[in-house]
Amino acid sequence: MSRLFRLSRSTWFIAALDFVLIFLCYLAAYEVRFRGDIPVQEFDSFMRFVPLLGAMGIGTYYLFNLYNFSSRFEYSRYFYNLVVAHVMVVIELIFLNFWVQHYIIPRSIVLLAIVLQPCLMAVFRMAIFSIQAIGNGKKRAVLIVKDSESDFSIIEKVILKGDKWMEVVRIEETAKRVPVPGEAYADIDLFLLSPGVEPGVKAEFMRFAGRNHKEILLIPEFYELFLMKAESQQIDDMLVYSIIPPRLSPLEKMIKRAFDLLVASLLLIASSPVMLLFWILIPLTSPGKALYRQERVGIDERPFMVLKFRSMVNDAENVTGPVLAGERDARITKLGRLMRATRIDELPQLFNVLRGEMSIVGPRPEREFFINQFKQTLPHYPYRFMVKPGLTGLAQVMGNYSTLSSDKLRYDLMYINNYSLLFDLKILFQTVVVVLQREQSKGVSEGESPVGQAMKRLLGSQKEMAASHESPTYFS
Repeated sequence: MSRLFRLSRSTWFIAALDFVLIFLCYLAAYEVRFRGDIPVQEFDSFMRFVPLLGAMGIGTYYLFNLYNFSSRFEYSRYFYNLVVAHVMVVIELIFLNFWVQHYIIPRSIVLLAIVLQPCLMAVFRMAIFSIQAIGNGKKRAVLIVKDSESDFSIIEKVILKGDKWMEVVRIEETAKRVPVPGEAYADIDLFLLSPGVEPGVKAEFMRFAGRNHKEILLIPEFYELFLMKAESQQIDDMLVYSIIPPRLSPLEKMIKRAFDLLVASLLLIASSPVMLLFWILIPLTSPGKALYRQERVGIDERPFMVLKFRSMVNDAENVTGPVLAGERDARITKLGRLMRATRIDELPQLFNVLRGEMSIVGPRPEREFFINQFKQTLPHYPYRFMVKPGLTGLAQVMGNYSTLSSDKLRYDLMYINNYSLLFDLKILFQTVVVVLQREQSKGVSEGESPVGQAMKRLLGSQKEMAASHESPTYFS
């Protein structure tokens, strides 16, 4: 099984506690409903279905990424996932009751438990996060980048989004001077290394961090992603790694195709009223056809015509040519903004899935014009064509519309390298959260975030450090 699904002992322990809490929530609901005098028949029925209720809850939590306690993300996003997960549990109970033709748990009990369970789970998660915060504290961090201009997006993200977990006290630019770790870094808890940092510098800081029990955050080079599943081999007594370009096996392709056909068919049936509504509304609110076809590049770099609901004015690129949509793009219609925010404009691509041109989960299809640009700066970009493009993907659930192409590529390559049916299912469930969150559907930002002053202060500390008697030595 993929290492993404090898759960740690602490995760299994938390899942076991979740099971106990789910049991207590429903037991409390029974106590409230029957005022402490639960009928024997009702209690016996409840006890028979406790394992099923626990499995449904824990399984849904896993699919919504609620056992990920190691990532540094916004807590509000985590608890939003928790709420959506409980809505999904309710839907699962409704379908289960419909399937067995009778209510396995009284509706009044379900309603009480659904109110109590997310509250109790939220308190439990807050306790876990509080313990982590006390144990880890806010770490003093140094950013080591090749150049502040080329790595501006990394600096910006860490300063704006990482301030809850780390205090950036300095930025080192290896293009100007190469720092050697030493006593000057004794009070530093964490080093974040950008992909452009020279391998020798990375090795020095990793050795220093290992000896001094400090944390390293490494933004991986693309080739380093392939090492995650590299096979260890030997040539005589010499250890070597076998790295083969990621590609699905024939059996994995068959399983993925069956999954695609099943999910696409179910989604088409469920979404057909919505698709019919927008088929009518789009021409009424903006001149032009509701549906349009655009050439995209698919598996093995073969072109195909992707289907989409039109969210922009008709012939939007006649004047501008191919350009990425901006956050306040005037070409997007009012109805189009709604469709983009909810991903309704992508629904016709279910027909692309049925035709075998796309998959439910995979890297998003892109146009040849942009692909040629990406290839110039991202040599590993062609690897994403090892699988069919997807209606949704890991880059879409972990990032935003405006996430850098290099970061999206890292997620795409991680997905291809770690494909499993369970991984597809997990991404599909998390897509529900993305659809409901407007923030992740915004276009490319047209302005820079206000981090200039912080950068000047942090970069200035590098010069002060170089002039200090406590400064480390530098290679010439």
